Amino acid sequence: MTVLGLGGSGHDWASCATDGSRLVAVDEERLMRSKYGLGTDLLAGVSRQACLGQLGSTAAEVEHVVACELVPRPFYHSFRRRVTVINHHLAHAYSAFGASGMSQAAVLVCDNSGSLTLGAKSGSAAREAETISSFVADARGIRLLDRVSGAHVVDAGSESAYYQPGETDNSLGHLYRTASLAIGLAYTGPKTRFPVSEDGKTMGLAPYGDERFVDDLAELVTLLPGGGVSISASKVAHLLGRLAQDAGFDVKAAIARAAQEVLERALVHCARALHARTGLTDLCIAGGVGLNSVANGRILKETPFERLFVVPAAGDDGISLGCAYYGLHELEGVPMAELPALENAYLGPEYPRSRARAAVAASGLPARTPEDLPGEVAALLAEGRIVGWWDGRSEFGPRALGHRSIFAAPFPASVRDHLNENVKFREGFRPYAPVIRAERSDEFFDLGQPSPYMLIVTRVTRPDVIPAAAHVDGTARHQTLEERQNPAVHRLLGEFERLTGCPVLLNTSFNVAGQPIVETPEEAVDAFAAMNLDHLVVGDQLVSKV
Repeated sequence: MTVLGLGGSGHDWASCATDGSRLVAVDEERLMRSKYGLGTDLLAGVSRQACLGQLGSTAAEVEHVVACELVPRPFYHSFRRRVTVINHHLAHAYSAFGASGMSQAAVLVCDNSGSLTLGAKSGSAAREAETISSFVADARGIRLLDRVSGAHVVDAGSESAYYQPGETDNSLGHLYRTASLAIGLAYTGPKTRFPVSEDGKTMGLAPYGDERFVDDLAELVTLLPGGGVSISASKVAHLLGRLAQDAGFDVKAAIARAAQEVLERALVHCARALHARTGLTDLCIAGGVGLNSVANGRILKETPFERLFVVPAAGDDGISLGCAYYGLHELEGVPMAELPALENAYLGPEYPRSRARAAVAASGLPARTPEDLPGEVAALLAEGRIVGWWDGRSEFGPRALGHRSIFAAPFPASVRDHLNENVKFREGFRPYAPVIRAERSDEFFDLGQPSPYMLIVTRVTRPDVIPAAAHVDGTARHQTLEERQNPAVHRLLGEFERLTGCPVLLNTSFNVAGQPIVETPEEAVDAFAAMNLDHLVVGDQLVSKV
């Protein structure tokens, strides 16, 4: 039995295949080397081919194909006679709860916009789209409790135009996107017809800003009884556009701060209402807004929920995972408790060790196979070297979690500037995430629960020891790592502590600004040769510059 889930909307297309025990998932972006998958041939669907190939299945052998209502038809055209199309937010909810391994939880889904609740994809008639959905999930399945929707204005002369960004009322995701666009934090590459907001940058900029615009923006967001919100998208656009006109860094940072603060308040409001309705102690989060790790940390601190799980692919690429879970449970009859929960985020295709060795050999770069690879790399990091790390299956979602990473020591503080200016070539205000063994997390971070996917921001309690890991406001989006999740990096952390007394490393994605994270061993070697990295790990090999 093979189930194929397909995800994405106007970008971030991805596939997930499962046989009920194994999960394989990858973004089109990673395979086509195009940011956000833009310009991808969805009819060809290279991510579909890669996932099915990893399971040893052919397209003809797939029993169930599931996509959500925002996935463009070309992506599932070859399966059109056997595809099941489901609600967008329901797919998000399945991705979070199915991956969590929890037996019962409340689920909060929040994004820019999801499935239509009124009207049609094409035509001139009024339409509304879901923006926030609340669910309860347990052994019986996932049930909708409440939904916020808003007028959705989009130039949809044809159905294909519908998948481009619109303007949506009552949407926290659209509010934040509007702020990102207003201050120029968006991707506008050669294949983009519409700019893609890069909201993670806005989140990183926010702590540099003051509160001068918070009240002005908050006046446009009404928090309703029962967890609802009321927002006029046009009024938000007008205000932020006016504030951002000819703005310098300080004003842009203040706009980011306002958007972040208003978003956090609203999400805490929604989560508190969901807890009041369910009384549950566990909360799962999905949807693009779920990638706002600062807001996630505030939800955990300021609501009665005791445990928080955010699916690593919280954006629309994660829809593919949710659709796969839906297919297993609803179409194949697999009990919820038997869905394959995530033990880690390493869901990408597997590359044979022989291919990795051949990629290194073809590069002509000096390489060897150390007997103690983690020990040698730890020594290099302790000397201040920057090391690329490629190993195993790639992570699903936007975070590098130890298989497609760049590692560095978290001290001195200047390491952060060096990475931004000379290695990643990105904005100087952006922070770097620390990784630590799970059993040591409470010594450095005020969180109190695992954070394996870098999706919860919390206070750094010992910034003097790890100054490059603490953001300007004294927080970090850290990763907790258990030995079973990644034995090699777990050992690397232990060896680094033995040498330096510090159990923390900086962990950032193996790419430069504007490029997808490397996927294949060949891409890792090529990126290493072109970047200001000192060393590279490819599987069991340690590569150096000529």
